[in-house]
Amino acid sequence: MSKTLFGFLGLVIFVCVALNLNAHSETHSDKTVSNNKSIYETGNIYLPSDDQTADVDKTIAKALNNNKLALIVMGANWCHDSRSLATKLFQPDVKEIIDANYELVFIDVGYMSNIKKVITRFGMPVIYATPTVLIVDPKTQKLINADNMHIWRGAASISILQTIEYFTEVAKNRQTRLAALSHIEGVDMAKLKILNQSINEFEKRQADRIYKAYSIVGPLLKEKKEGGKAKDFEQKWGSVALYRYKLTDDLTKLREQAIEVAREDKSQQKLTFAEYPAFEWE
Repeated sequence: MSKTLFGFLGLVIFVCVALNLNAHSETHSDKTVSNNKSIYETGNIYLPSDDQTADVDKTIAKALNNNKLALIVMGANWCHDSRSLATKLFQPDVKEIIDANYELVFIDVGYMSNIKKVITRFGMPVIYATPTVLIVDPKTQKLINADNMHIWRGAASISILQTIEYFTEVAKNRQTRLAALSHIEGVDMAKLKILNQSINEFEKRQADRIYKAYSIVGPLLKEKKEGGKAKDFEQKWGSVALYRYKLTDDLTKLREQAIEVAREDKSQQKLTFAEYPAFEWE
């Protein structure tokens, strides 16, 4: 695919990227939250934190103590998908599921600048979109929804019913999902580990490109949101958006392919890694 077409298609799927009101009183007071009901209606709940790591630590500790899962939502108030997910999580039917099964924290990603400490903690090198939804088993601190977490990049198009079904399914099958991280029936897990390591190395190289891209498009996004001209923002943001979407789809396919290759009857197959066009600044 040519760079020109890559940029053009990126504009077509111009989307939100990137990652906090911490719902706990240690970061934002209960009085502030209770007196500002509009944040639940608008979804503008991603606020700066003095210590995101501490916010996540407290959420995981609370989840462990209450036998729940930790739900970490990384997003931004400038992103309509992030705001849409936040409003859904406080809809009564959804909130009932969340309150019963999860301890929830919102992490503000800023303009793609506050992302690395939280996301890398759970085995991912970078966030690919806003919102990014992490569901973590508090005892092992393992991410258990990696297989379908990227659907939330289009949170605005996901219905209330689908939201209920998603969080109900993950909570109901938390032990099965956790067990699948170490054992899959009929799969040579040692071989799968080697295959996944090669995928991880590929993903890390792509993540390095994304961090560089965020360092360029993030300030342009901030300038645009503050009323500036942000020269060439749409073209640059669009090309990065297309790349991120294509990459996450490719990574999902690679993980699925690795499982099949690790099955005894598919042992001679090899993984196929995609190549991507260079950005204009590369």
